[in-house]
Amino acid sequence: MIKRVLLINPPDTRPPDMLADRVRIGIVPPLGLAYIAAVLEQQGIEVKILDCVLGQQKGVSTISDKPDEIRYGLTNTEIEYEIDKYHPDLVGVSCLFSNKAFDAHNICRITKQVNPEIITIMGGSHPTALPEETLKDKNVDYVVSGDGEYELLSIINGVRVLERPHLDSLPFPACHLLDMPKYLYSESPHSGLKRVPATTISTSRGCPSKCEFCAIRCTFGDAYRYRSPENVLSEIEHLIDTYKIKELHFEDDNLTANKKRAVALFKGIIARKLDLSLNSPSGLAVFALDESLLDLMREAGYYSISLAIESGVQEVLKLMRKHVDLPKAKRLIKYARSLGMKTKAFFILGYPGETKDTMKRTVDFAGELGADWILFFPATPLPGTDMWRRVVSKGWLVDPNMDYRYYFYKPNIRTSEFDPDFVMQLKEDANRQINFEHNINIKEGKFERAREDFSEVLKHYPNLDYAQEALHGIS
Repeated sequence: MIKRVLLINPPDTRPPDMLADRVRIGIVPPLGLAYIAAVLEQQGIEVKILDCVLGQQKGVSTISDKPDEIRYGLTNTEIEYEIDKYHPDLVGVSCLFSNKAFDAHNICRITKQVNPEIITIMGGSHPTALPEETLKDKNVDYVVSGDGEYELLSIINGVRVLERPHLDSLPFPACHLLDMPKYLYSESPHSGLKRVPATTISTSRGCPSKCEFCAIRCTFGDAYRYRSPENVLSEIEHLIDTYKIKELHFEDDNLTANKKRAVALFKGIIARKLDLSLNSPSGLAVFALDESLLDLMREAGYYSISLAIESGVQEVLKLMRKHVDLPKAKRLIKYARSLGMKTKAFFILGYPGETKDTMKRTVDFAGELGADWILFFPATPLPGTDMWRRVVSKGWLVDPNMDYRYYFYKPNIRTSEFDPDFVMQLKEDANRQINFEHNINIKEGKFERAREDFSEVLKHYPNLDYAQEALHGIS
């Protein structure tokens, strides 16, 4: 009988060319594990959450048997000690994205090393998309697909639950099992902070769009499910009462996809006079925004928005199955900035089927967009996505066995039109030219705003020479 469960968020192990001065490391509450823990506690099961990434606050450790790899978080020895000390019957391991697969499998290996009788389960988008591959590892006993709460409970109780949970029926995440003070003053991996204490919240699962490159459908299915505004507002008030939070980041994949719900949520924040700074760092869809909604978001406390535009070329957006009105995107950026919001925009370069010319046109569009900051990402074929299937079938993967840890960082697509070196160089050049050399806030004489952005970059990437030069130029 399973009475004691340990849920683990793995550390971050990287090759030597992916040090923190090149790729940001952040600390955010593992909400997925906290939701699972809350459901298990309702069933009277003893549960503990071990977030190995928090160990990075102790410094950087080197894995003893692989000295050329860098560990951010707890060492293998420390993880082994924590597992052995707790004596769990079951260890559940989060593998949210494919770039975490290395560390997730390593946790299962360590667990079996402590006690081969401990049941190991891996969940998240990667094992959901590649269950057979995941289960080839003799150290992984089960894979949990999609929503993890009742899937895991089914394994524990031996009774299969097939339906996905209604999100309002779930208890709030078991944040009392997390070392919350360490999260409340730590910045997320993809956004800075305006005020602290700060934390994250998730109010929906899935997305109504069917973008070819996105793994959300693989994880949560085609349906877009969301919590009621009342349920979300209750959790926000709980976070304020319990942790005195001053800033909240919505980690939804598409927070405003249902406009009626979004309006009710933001009006509820305003009506309850909740003093919060708000952000949606994962990005918002252009189709799901308009000026009236931006007005409401600003009144509710939004100080920054990020738009997932992805390409500045209509034919490439069609390849992506991404519905973006490019003139509208420009209009929304301009309007949000007129409201005093900071604006960011996301773009993908090296998409399968595009050309060097379309990539350059995307960079040109990004430069003309007028956003405070532009983020470029190499096209990454995530397992289980339609893009991944298309790239594999065309034979466009440079290295079919590329280390998952390079995902989102290293281009791995070569077509007759472009190769990874071109994509990487264009990405680096575009970032330097748009965000630093021709920064819009410097052009407009908003030097303090530019200084804030440059300082934020250097806090995470201290060795970025052109960021240092840009900051020095306005100091």
